[in-house]
Amino acid sequence: MRDFLIKTLGWRMNKVEITWMSIWHWLYIFLIAGAIVGGAFLLKGKSKETKKKALNILAIVTLCLYIVDFMLQPFVTRSNTLDIDKLPFHICTLMGIVSVFAQFSKKEWFKEVSVSLSIAGALMYLVYPGSAFGEIAPWSYKVIQTMIYHGCLLAWGVLSLTSGEVKLSFKNIWQSLVGLICVALWASVGNLCYNGGDHHYDWFFLTGSTFEFVPKFLMPLAVIVAVFGVIACVYLIYWLATRKMSKNKKQN
Repeated sequence: MRDFLIKTLGWRMNKVEITWMSIWHWLYIFLIAGAIVGGAFLLKGKSKETKKKALNILAIVTLCLYIVDFMLQPFVTRSNTLDIDKLPFHICTLMGIVSVFAQFSKKEWFKEVSVSLSIAGALMYLVYPGSAFGEIAPWSYKVIQTMIYHGCLLAWGVLSLTSGEVKLSFKNIWQSLVGLICVALWASVGNLCYNGGDHHYDWFFLTGSTFEFVPKFLMPLAVIVAVFGVIACVYLIYWLATRKMSKNKKQN
Protein backbone atom coordinates (compact mmCIF):
# COMPACT_ATOMS: atom_id res chain seq x y z
CA MET A 1 0.00 0.00 0.00
CA ARG A 2 2.81 2.39 0.89
CA ASP A 3 4.61 1.70 -2.40
CA PHE A 4 1.36 2.28 -4.29
CA LEU A 5 0.87 5.66 -2.62
CA ILE A 6 4.45 6.71 -3.38
CA LYS A 7 4.27 5.72 -7.06
CA THR A 8 0.79 7.00 -7.86
CA LEU A 9 0.25 9.92 -5.49
CA GLY A 10 3.80 10.82 -4.55
CA TRP A 11 2.88 10.37 -0.89
CA ARG A 12 5.85 9.84 1.37
CA MET A 13 6.08 10.34 5.15
CA ASN A 14 3.20 12.81 5.46
CA LYS A 15 4.37 14.91 2.50
CA VAL A 16 3.60 14.92 -1.22
CA GLU A 17 6.31 14.63 -3.89
CA ILE A 18 6.10 14.48 -7.65
CA THR A 19 7.38 11.18 -9.00
CA TRP A 20 7.64 9.79 -12.51
CA MET A 21 4.22 8.97 -13.95
CA SER A 22 2.52 9.74 -10.67
CA ILE A 23 -0.91 11.35 -10.73
CA TRP A 24 0.77 14.77 -10.47
CA HIS A 25 3.01 14.10 -13.44
CA TRP A 26 0.04 12.92 -15.50
CA LEU A 27 -1.93 15.98 -14.42
CA TYR A 28 0.73 18.32 -15.75
CA ILE A 29 0.94 16.36 -19.01
CA PHE A 30 -2.84 16.51 -19.51
CA LEU A 31 -2.95 20.24 -18.70
CA ILE A 32 -0.20 20.98 -21.21
CA ALA A 33 -1.78 18.77 -23.87
CA GLY A 34 -5.17 20.38 -23.24
CA ALA A 35 -3.72 23.88 -23.52
CA ILE A 36 -2.04 23.02 -26.84
CA VAL A 37 -5.20 21.43 -28.28
CA GLY A 38 -7.21 24.43 -27.09
CA GLY A 39 -4.72 26.80 -28.69
CA ALA A 40 -4.92 24.90 -31.98
CA PHE A 41 -8.71 25.20 -32.01
CA LEU A 42 -8.56 28.91 -31.15
CA LEU A 43 -6.18 29.59 -34.03
CA LYS A 44 -8.14 27.44 -36.47
CA GLY A 45 -9.77 29.64 -39.08
CA LYS A 46 -7.94 32.76 -37.93
CA SER A 47 -6.09 35.00 -40.35
CA LYS A 48 -2.43 34.43 -41.13
CA GLU A 49 -1.56 37.66 -39.33
CA THR A 50 -3.37 36.57 -36.17
CA LYS A 51 -1.61 33.21 -36.16
CA LYS A 52 1.73 34.92 -36.68
CA LYS A 53 1.13 37.32 -33.79
CA ALA A 54 0.07 34.50 -31.46
CA LEU A 55 3.23 32.52 -32.27
CA ASN A 56 5.35 35.65 -31.86
CA ILE A 57 3.95 36.17 -28.37
CA LEU A 58 4.40 32.51 -27.45
CA ALA A 59 8.05 32.50 -28.59
CA ILE A 60 8.79 35.69 -26.65
CA VAL A 61 7.02 34.37 -23.53
CA THR A 62 9.11 31.18 -23.70
CA LEU A 63 12.32 33.20 -23.88
CA CYS A 64 11.20 35.44 -21.00
CA LEU A 65 10.40 32.39 -18.86
CA TYR A 66 13.94 31.14 -19.40
CA ILE A 67 15.61 34.48 -18.65
CA VAL A 68 13.51 35.20 -15.57
CA ASP A 69 14.13 31.71 -14.18
CA PHE A 70 17.87 32.09 -14.73
CA MET A 71 17.93 35.42 -12.91
CA LEU A 72 15.73 34.15 -10.06
CA GLN A 73 18.00 31.22 -9.21
CA PRO A 74 19.97 33.05 -6.45
CA PHE A 75 16.69 33.80 -4.67
CA VAL A 76 14.93 30.50 -5.36
CA THR A 77 17.85 28.33 -4.27
CA ARG A 78 18.96 30.80 -1.58
CA SER A 79 22.54 30.26 -2.67
CA ASN A 80 23.20 33.87 -3.71
CA THR A 81 24.71 32.54 -6.94
CA LEU A 82 23.45 31.90 -10.45
CA ASP A 83 22.82 28.27 -11.38
CA ILE A 84 25.39 27.65 -14.13
CA ASP A 85 23.56 24.47 -15.10
CA LYS A 86 20.81 26.77 -16.43
CA LEU A 87 23.10 28.09 -19.19
CA PRO A 88 21.77 27.32 -22.70
CA PHE A 89 23.73 24.14 -23.36
CA HIS A 90 20.84 21.68 -23.00
CA ILE A 91 18.64 21.31 -26.07
CA CYS A 92 15.57 22.73 -24.28
CA THR A 93 17.26 25.82 -22.82
CA LEU A 94 19.03 26.46 -26.11
CA MET A 95 15.85 26.13 -28.18
CA GLY A 96 14.06 28.55 -25.88
CA ILE A 97 16.43 31.19 -27.26
CA VAL A 98 16.68 29.88 -30.82
CA SER A 99 12.89 29.68 -31.18
CA VAL A 100 12.59 33.47 -31.02
CA PHE A 101 15.12 33.95 -33.81
CA ALA A 102 13.40 31.22 -35.84
CA GLN A 103 9.99 32.80 -35.28
CA PHE A 104 11.09 36.12 -36.75
CA SER A 105 13.28 34.54 -39.44
CA LYS A 106 12.28 34.25 -43.08
CA LYS A 107 14.44 31.19 -43.64
CA GLU A 108 12.09 28.20 -43.92
CA TRP A 109 14.83 25.62 -43.24
CA PHE A 110 15.77 27.41 -40.01
CA LYS A 111 12.16 27.39 -38.85
CA GLU A 112 11.70 23.72 -39.72
CA VAL A 113 14.83 22.65 -37.88
CA SER A 114 13.99 24.81 -34.84
CA VAL A 115 10.44 23.48 -34.64
CA SER A 116 11.50 19.83 -34.92
CA LEU A 117 14.24 20.20 -32.28
CA SER A 118 11.95 22.18 -29.95
CA ILE A 119 9.17 19.61 -30.12
CA ALA A 120 11.52 16.64 -29.66
CA GLY A 121 13.47 18.21 -26.80
CA ALA A 122 10.43 19.50 -24.91
CA LEU A 123 8.48 16.29 -25.43
CA MET A 124 11.27 14.08 -24.14
CA TYR A 125 11.81 16.25 -21.08
CA LEU A 126 8.10 16.42 -20.25
CA VAL A 127 7.94 12.62 -20.39
CA TYR A 128 10.85 12.42 -17.97
CA PRO A 129 11.59 15.78 -16.29
CA GLY A 130 14.45 14.42 -14.18
CA SER A 131 15.37 17.70 -12.46
CA ALA A 132 11.74 18.15 -11.36
CA PHE A 133 11.65 14.81 -9.57
CA GLY A 134 12.89 13.80 -6.16
CA GLU A 135 11.87 15.26 -2.84
CA ILE A 136 9.96 18.11 -4.48
CA ALA A 137 6.32 19.05 -4.02
CA PRO A 138 4.28 19.08 -7.26
CA TRP A 139 3.29 22.72 -6.61
CA SER A 140 6.82 23.96 -5.91
CA TYR A 141 8.40 26.69 -8.03
CA LYS A 142 10.87 24.30 -9.66
CA VAL A 143 8.18 21.91 -10.86
CA ILE A 144 5.75 24.60 -12.01
CA GLN A 145 8.45 26.57 -13.86
CA THR A 146 9.81 23.42 -15.50
CA MET A 147 6.40 22.32 -16.73
CA ILE A 148 5.29 25.76 -17.93
CA TYR A 149 8.56 26.49 -19.73
CA HIS A 150 8.74 23.16 -21.56
CA GLY A 151 5.00 23.30 -22.16
CA CYS A 152 5.36 26.69 -23.88
CA LEU A 153 8.30 25.44 -25.95
CA LEU A 154 6.29 22.40 -27.02
CA ALA A 155 3.24 24.56 -27.73
CA TRP A 156 5.27 26.92 -29.94
CA GLY A 157 6.52 23.98 -32.00
CA VAL A 158 3.19 22.16 -32.29
CA LEU A 159 1.12 25.29 -33.00
CA SER A 160 3.64 26.35 -35.64
CA LEU A 161 2.72 23.15 -37.45
CA THR A 162 -1.04 23.09 -36.83
CA SER A 163 -1.37 26.73 -37.88
CA GLY A 164 0.46 26.07 -41.14
CA GLU A 165 3.21 28.58 -40.36
CA VAL A 166 5.82 25.81 -40.60
CA LYS A 167 5.73 22.64 -42.69
CA LEU A 168 7.79 19.49 -42.27
CA SER A 169 9.10 17.51 -45.22
CA PHE A 170 10.84 14.15 -44.99
CA LYS A 171 13.30 15.22 -47.67
CA ASN A 172 14.54 17.91 -45.26
CA ILE A 173 14.88 15.71 -42.18
CA TRP A 174 18.65 15.58 -42.71
CA GLN A 175 18.72 19.29 -41.83
CA SER A 176 17.31 18.49 -38.39
CA LEU A 177 20.02 15.86 -37.96
CA VAL A 178 22.66 18.47 -38.79
CA GLY A 179 21.01 20.87 -36.35
CA LEU A 180 21.01 18.16 -33.68
CA ILE A 181 24.72 17.53 -34.23
CA CYS A 182 25.34 21.28 -33.90
CA VAL A 183 23.50 21.24 -30.56
CA ALA A 184 25.70 18.33 -29.41
CA LEU A 185 28.86 20.19 -30.43
CA TRP A 186 27.65 23.33 -28.64
CA ALA A 187 26.90 21.31 -25.49
CA SER A 188 30.36 19.73 -25.75
CA VAL A 189 31.89 23.21 -25.68
CA GLY A 190 30.01 23.92 -22.46
CA ASN A 191 31.09 20.65 -20.90
CA LEU A 192 34.74 21.27 -21.80
CA CYS A 193 34.76 24.88 -20.63
CA TYR A 194 32.93 24.55 -17.31
CA ASN A 195 33.89 21.09 -16.07
CA GLY A 196 36.89 20.91 -13.80
CA GLY A 197 37.81 20.65 -10.14
CA ASP A 198 34.72 20.18 -7.99
CA HIS A 199 32.36 21.23 -10.77
CA HIS A 200 30.81 18.77 -13.18
CA TYR A 201 28.06 19.45 -15.68
CA ASP A 202 26.44 17.03 -18.09
CA TRP A 203 24.88 19.28 -20.70
CA PHE A 204 22.90 17.33 -23.28
CA PHE A 205 23.88 14.23 -21.26
CA LEU A 206 27.05 13.78 -23.34
CA THR A 207 29.53 12.98 -20.56
CA GLY A 208 27.69 9.85 -19.45
CA SER A 209 27.43 10.86 -15.79
CA THR A 210 23.62 11.08 -15.81
CA PHE A 211 22.87 7.72 -17.42
CA GLU A 212 25.61 5.53 -16.03
CA PHE A 213 24.19 2.33 -17.54
CA VAL A 214 25.41 3.54 -20.97
CA PRO A 215 29.18 3.43 -21.63
CA LYS A 216 30.58 6.96 -21.61
CA PHE A 217 32.15 6.69 -25.05
CA LEU A 218 28.76 5.70 -26.52
CA MET A 219 26.71 8.39 -24.79
CA PRO A 220 27.09 11.14 -27.46
CA LEU A 221 25.96 8.72 -30.17
CA ALA A 222 23.15 7.35 -27.97
CA VAL A 223 21.80 10.85 -27.29
CA ILE A 224 21.85 11.86 -30.94
CA VAL A 225 20.20 8.59 -32.03
CA ALA A 226 17.51 8.87 -29.32
CA VAL A 227 16.61 12.49 -30.06
CA PHE A 228 16.72 11.95 -33.81
CA GLY A 229 14.41 8.97 -33.34
CA VAL A 230 11.86 11.27 -31.68
CA ILE A 231 12.32 13.83 -34.46
CA ALA A 232 11.65 11.11 -37.04
CA CYS A 233 8.44 10.22 -35.16
CA VAL A 234 7.39 13.88 -35.24
CA TYR A 235 7.93 13.99 -39.00
CA LEU A 236 6.00 10.74 -39.43
CA ILE A 237 3.03 11.90 -37.36
CA TYR A 238 2.96 15.22 -39.24
CA TRP A 239 3.08 13.40 -42.59
CA LEU A 240 0.26 11.03 -41.60
CA ALA A 241 -1.87 13.91 -40.27
CA THR A 242 -1.42 16.10 -43.37
CA ARG A 243 -2.03 13.12 -45.65
CA LYS A 244 -5.31 12.31 -43.90
CA MET A 245 -6.39 15.97 -44.02
CA SER A 246 -5.68 16.17 -47.76
CA LYS A 247 -7.73 12.99 -48.36
CA ASN A 248 -10.67 14.40 -46.41
CA LYS A 249 -10.55 17.60 -48.45
CA LYS A 250 -10.63 15.65 -51.71
CA GLN A 251 -13.59 13.58 -50.52
CA ASN A 252 -15.52 16.74 -49.52
